[in-house]
Amino acid sequence: MTISRPEHDMLRCVARRRLEPCDLSKIHSLLNSQIEWDYLINLARDHGVLPLLSKHLNDTSRELLPPKVTSTLKRESITNTQSVLHLVAKTLKANKAFKDHGIDSAIFKGAVLAEMAYGDVGLRQAGDIDILISPEQFAPARQVLESLGYEMYPQLNAAQLSSHLSFHCELQFLRDDWFTVVDLHWALTPQSFAFGMEGDEVLSRLQTVSFAGVEVKTFATEDLVLYLAIHGAKHLWRRLEWISSLAEVAKPVDESAWDMIVERALKVRAAKILALGLHLVEYLFSQNVPAELLPRLDPGGAMKTLAREIGEDLFAAHSRTLLSSESHLYNLKVMDRKRDALSSALRALFVPTLSDWQALKLPPALHSLYYAYRPLRLSRSYSSALLRKLT
Repeated sequence: MTISRPEHDMLRCVARRRLEPCDLSKIHSLLNSQIEWDYLINLARDHGVLPLLSKHLNDTSRELLPPKVTSTLKRESITNTQSVLHLVAKTLKANKAFKDHGIDSAIFKGAVLAEMAYGDVGLRQAGDIDILISPEQFAPARQVLESLGYEMYPQLNAAQLSSHLSFHCELQFLRDDWFTVVDLHWALTPQSFAFGMEGDEVLSRLQTVSFAGVEVKTFATEDLVLYLAIHGAKHLWRRLEWISSLAEVAKPVDESAWDMIVERALKVRAAKILALGLHLVEYLFSQNVPAELLPRLDPGGAMKTLAREIGEDLFAAHSRTLLSSESHLYNLKVMDRKRDALSSALRALFVPTLSDWQALKLPPALHSLYYAYRPLRLSRSYSSALLRKLT
């Protein structure tokens, strides 16, 4: 368990759309304690909540901040806003190009999620542009992105691309200017993290939202809640902002929508994963979830216990390197079926990835050798990691 620090309490206070009076009182109390500002700012950046920290401290407590901190937060905010606006422009251009070429797509995460969760595109840290398409539309979508100046990264030969499309869920396309990255998704998760909801199913029930004055399509709220829980679980909930955005998207959901979310979670074998996300929302933000939901999703309370463990270790876990065995044991806990966790582990062990192809260059005719090379490479990597931990 991580020893609680005032910086950790500060981040839990500011990682939300609006501050309640109790949050404001807590912030003022924390500002009167010994805050290590460099640690706080770096930790906020690592957890994706630096824009929220900057906004809430400047809006409510500017006079209590050291001048150097005020200057740093202002500089960070301006830099992030510039990056976000650049990405918004590129997102809208890509979205229009896909629409013009008849490619059904959804913009998700990134600035669209910032608008939905926090009411401001600048309140999530700038990252990539995430677009979901049908697997069948990968080739035309690739052509559209290449016509806009993006290049697939890394470059894959035909055998590698076929394997990647079959077993994984996304591929990067990169532009030189500002290192703009489009993550083109054709599935919601890789097959190394079993999840029963198909991307085409999500694409069939998109909602339209206003984004920078333009109407774009994104996930229906019910699917977004479930996807955010899946995304956080896939990455072992090692970032505070993932929990915060789930909390904010879940706040306005009404009772009938919750029934639909629970039904979908049960259908796609993600009841435990949804329960874990909602327990984290309750534990870290004291945000009430409808009382009848969690007993249906987590009747034994195992996910409540796991959420407490994750929450207590959140600020230390982010920077700690995990061994593969730890991830597989975690999947055994959070997946509804043990055989899904076993299947995920086997695929993670044997199915080659981008890093394998970059580490060893083989001609297409020998592509099948990667399935033997990957476990050997992982064994060497994890042995080194384990040795470092032990020493």
